[in-house]
Amino acid sequence: MNAELLFPINATKEELQIGWRLIAEISDNDFGFNNSKPIKGNKTRFNVRCILQNNSGEVCVVKSEKYGYMQIPGGGINDEETIIDALHREVQEETGFLIVNVKPIGYVLEKREDAQNNHDWNKAVSYVFSASLGKEVGTNYTEDENADNFRPIWMTLDQFIVEKEELKNRANSYSGYFSDRRDLEIAKFFKAKLLGI
Repeated sequence: MNAELLFPINATKEELQIGWRLIAEISDNDFGFNNSKPIKGNKTRFNVRCILQNNSGEVCVVKSEKYGYMQIPGGGINDEETIIDALHREVQEETGFLIVNVKPIGYVLEKREDAQNNHDWNKAVSYVFSASLGKEVGTNYTEDENADNFRPIWMTLDQFIVEKEELKNRANSYSGYFSDRRDLEIAKFFKAKLLGI
């Protein structure tokens, strides 16, 4: 396990003992950002992401109809949640499905230390899982997600990788650079895992 891998306060003993594998480490240097700001503390945001597959082998991604971007379903872990609890909640909220056959894939570490970072954290850890479809129960988007006209769509993993490769290093925001790269690295890692590479 990587020495930099941190865990949310409510992570279970089982979650701590998973052999978490580093998928990618992403930093400002990857995008040519070098206007570092003074670091006030060392706060970390914890997230979950899920490669959700249907019976046809397609993956579910969440698309903003307003802005056109797509992302792998997931989001932040609340203080009172375990990693798995957050995974189930986030996937249901964003895709409308309960999930089964949940398997850990690895984690992504983001280091956001440029002055453009307007968050109160400078590191993000995303715990990544794969899962299959369970019962459809409907989405439950946040106010911001509704404003961005989020909706779940299905596509092949290869289609998603091509879309993300075409947008590589052309994001519209500081955070967009990180989320696009994070999702591209997750998709490529998962594809390699499927192919046994």
